[in-house]
Amino acid sequence: MGVGQLQLRKGVLDFADLARRMPDIQFVWAGGFSFGKLSTGYEEICALEKDPPANLRFLGMVEREDMNEVYNLADVLFQPSYEELFPMTLLEAMCCSMPLLVRDLELYRGILDGCYLARNDQAGFEKALRQLQHDPAAYEEAARRSAQGHAFYSREHVLSLWQSFYTAMLQRAADREWRRRKLERTLPAALK
Repeated sequence: MGVGQLQLRKGVLDFADLARRMPDIQFVWAGGFSFGKLSTGYEEICALEKDPPANLRFLGMVEREDMNEVYNLADVLFQPSYEELFPMTLLEAMCCSMPLLVRDLELYRGILDGCYLARNDQAGFEKALRQLQHDPAAYEEAARRSAQGHAFYSREHVLSLWQSFYTAMLQRAADREWRRRKLERTLPAALK
């Protein structure tokens, strides 16, 4: 499964190419043209939608309340994006402990390192998908790593991170105020 806007930077064409290479696997893409004809690759992707490989389905835009069901129907989230912002799609998939296969982007390393499988080309993606398909231990390990990512980004853990951050900031402010007052008490009157 792939999720996101239909545009070139999301790797939709690579997704379709892999579907052609792996006819025994069902590929599904959830998402549409958020920017209509302004989307990069609009005409090329429209042509692909009209004549996709037999094992590729484009679901179009899916209502947010239905996405949980869509995620739970899939075995792997495959996101071959060339560039991303903060990857909400990956966080959503991690809620299902779904193995994640992504392009090796620097952004992911900084915020999700260890929670996903990363490859850089079609051969690498195909090899990783085949391993997940045929090696139950590899699949379980990838699912476990995804679940770890979910635990890290859970509401409770993120709340604890913010609480620690703000507690530390308040303590620093209190320490600065204490040092300022101490300095004022020790400075000679002429310097005040």
